[in-house]
Amino acid sequence: MPDWQHTKCTILLGFIVGLVFGSVNLIFTWLYPLADDTPAALLRFYGPMFFVWALGSFRAARRSGRLLSGVTTGMIVAFATFMSFDLLILLRVNLFLNELTGRADWQGMMLRFKASDVDDLRLFVNLDYIKGVPLKLGVSCAIGVVMGGIGGLLGHLMHRRIGRIIATA
Repeated sequence: MPDWQHTKCTILLGFIVGLVFGSVNLIFTWLYPLADDTPAALLRFYGPMFFVWALGSFRAARRSGRLLSGVTTGMIVAFATFMSFDLLILLRVNLFLNELTGRADWQGMMLRFKASDVDDLRLFVNLDYIKGVPLKLGVSCAIGVVMGGIGGLLGHLMHRRIGRIIATA
């Protein structure tokens, strides 16, 4: 039987993680609007997010004793994170549209805009970002499953170890 209280807490955790990371993204864009998304910068940004997913999965599996609890927690928290995070990404794009067009990693988008039949850059960028949401959600859920598997396995092993310690005491 599903633990709805745990599911609600997991969704809330993901929502809060998405709001925190989305807010940090907004602040960094405000401070450094032309900073490129290099692989190192992306790892520094997303690494802690993925760690939170694994930590939540660890706690769920340790509490329940089941690896599946960790995996599902990882996927749910990742889904909820990217739902709120993507909303703040759209806000970021709309608030800083003029600044972002000067970024090196936006030049491909600017070329696609010029080649399109759309006259409004804001409309084009918003549609482009919205079209990418299903892929981003799918990828984030897949990463959430992996992080849930890692955290869940560790939590499951800790649950078993604690059980053995209690049984021998």
